[in-house]
Amino acid sequence: MLDWIRRELLVRVIVGVGVWVLADGAIAMGAPASGACDLSDALPSAGAPGEAVVLAVLSPRMPYALPEWSRMAGLARRAGFQVIVFRDASVPPNEWHAATGVIGSDEWRDALPLNPEIAEGCRLLNHSPTVLVMRCGQIHPWPIWGVMPDAAWQHVLKARRADLERLPCP
Repeated sequence: MLDWIRRELLVRVIVGVGVWVLADGAIAMGAPASGACDLSDALPSAGAPGEAVVLAVLSPRMPYALPEWSRMAGLARRAGFQVIVFRDASVPPNEWHAATGVIGSDEWRDALPLNPEIAEGCRLLNHSPTVLVMRCGQIHPWPIWGVMPDAAWQHVLKARRADLERLPCP
């Protein structure tokens, strides 16, 4: 019994320290360094003045990314966001076309690859979908990673837009 209590206590301490370290790292990371996430070359005229934009990088290598993105993009559009899609540059065109064909979506068939340097600077690597929310050329510092249920997706989009609306348009 005493061994079980020690083991439980040790596990809780390890998990607690791990959560603290991760949280501390996330807080310290904050926004990307100034200029690190520059989408001006990729999106010279994204969004009307004051319009919120959802920029997504998709990859068929994440099993739910493409099948779920239609739903998530539809919710974003209904909430008033412009939706722009890029494909992960590590996915060759033939693999991308095959994947979009399987899900029956021509909408993103011709999605352009996002420059890998831009993807790295904006922290858009290694997961799909990965989404940035933008308004007036300003990018929210926290990317959104992964597929979400409707309520969570709508909540996070609303929160990101509210954060960006506090900033004046240049």
